[in-house]
Amino acid sequence: MKPVLIMKQTKLEGEKQQLAAREKRLRGDKKQLGVRERQLRDKKAKLREEMKEKKQAAFTWTESEARLDGMGFCKEEKYFRLDCSYLRGTNVNSGEQLLLYCRKAFLEQFRFLREQVLEHGALGWIQGSPGTGKTTTTLSFCMTLDRNEWSFKCIRLKARSNTCVVEVTGNKRRTCSVAKESEGEQMKLLLEGLLDGKKSLLVLDGYLTHQESHTRALVACIGWRDADRQNRRLVVVTSMASRGKTYDEEDRELGLKEHIVPSWRIDEYLEAVQFDEFYNQVAPSLEMNVTGEILSLEMTTGSKSKQQRVRHKHYLAGGSCRYMFDMTAAEVLRCLDLALESAPNLRNLLRGHAGVSSEDITNRLIASTVTQQTVVWFPVSKYVASNLAASRGAVDTLRKMWTSCSGQRDLCGHLLEMLFFEEVR
Repeated sequence: MKPVLIMKQTKLEGEKQQLAAREKRLRGDKKQLGVRERQLRDKKAKLREEMKEKKQAAFTWTESEARLDGMGFCKEEKYFRLDCSYLRGTNVNSGEQLLLYCRKAFLEQFRFLREQVLEHGALGWIQGSPGTGKTTTTLSFCMTLDRNEWSFKCIRLKARSNTCVVEVTGNKRRTCSVAKESEGEQMKLLLEGLLDGKKSLLVLDGYLTHQESHTRALVACIGWRDADRQNRRLVVVTSMASRGKTYDEEDRELGLKEHIVPSWRIDEYLEAVQFDEFYNQVAPSLEMNVTGEILSLEMTTGSKSKQQRVRHKHYLAGGSCRYMFDMTAAEVLRCLDLALESAPNLRNLLRGHAGVSSEDITNRLIASTVTQQTVVWFPVSKYVASNLAASRGAVDTLRKMWTSCSGQRDLCGHLLEMLFFEEVR
């Protein structure tokens, strides 16, 4: 072989060895960079976790036993037992339980939550007039979840006071209170810090559109759900008459499904009090501690049967089970009279416009039902109907009210009688 070729070959072999050595050094550098990258990533995650824990320390949690075993259906599934502390948002174990009557609307709401929200992953939107049992029914449903598969969290928004948060995972319950001004960004932080089970149901209760802090909380909850739609569910519970202006495309993107809870009927009240334990629980609230003269109502004297007591209270309480079973007649009267003084426009009230997300208290005066997939609004009780008609003094008003309460035979009959005497006069 010629000397020139030998020199070139030697040079090439030297360069090849240099490249191999360089490649080896680069592999070593790359490996070191990988180690360094992992160290930085771990350090960043640790710092993030420490920061989250530090911020979470701002939330004072109280932990206790969930006490779910004593709750559930009873009396052939006509009633449901619910621990009162869940409604109050406390961990205080008073041992007090609330017995709920499972009317048709109760079971329909259960079915909606199970099929649409849990199984199909819809963003549930439950609405209806005040006092229909939306919150208690939703909480009751949460108590029936399989604790091995689901955890649930309930955020109870208030108009003026602090937000209450309840979380149940397995057999443990945690509660905390969040300052109203902390809703929004702080709500995102709160949701990040909540314990996670395999799947989680979040209830946002008491939502009102006109409350800016509520809107921020809703946005945070939707973001939490969208981060893992496979395992996270969200349901919003509100006493607003409607959602106001809606956008079909956004609803489709969110997978939003509405469920309307109708007001109570007289036959449901009468059926509920047949069970003595339930009747004994609500009997103090059925006492008419106001005179018939104040109500312009002729009432029987002496001892009264269950049915008579319910019918007397129904004149005042009407379609609100809160008025019927949870407040005395005097308390209901004060509440309604105050709302009647605030009623801005009767026509809008009966159309369901007032109280959609009203800042006043006029939504206390309305009840609703669903007829042929249409929501119908009407005065919550005969007492309210009488006062609204008297304050306006118009036959047209009575006719509109009578038309609005289609399906509520007891109230329709009362309004028809009022309409007759008004026209005769």
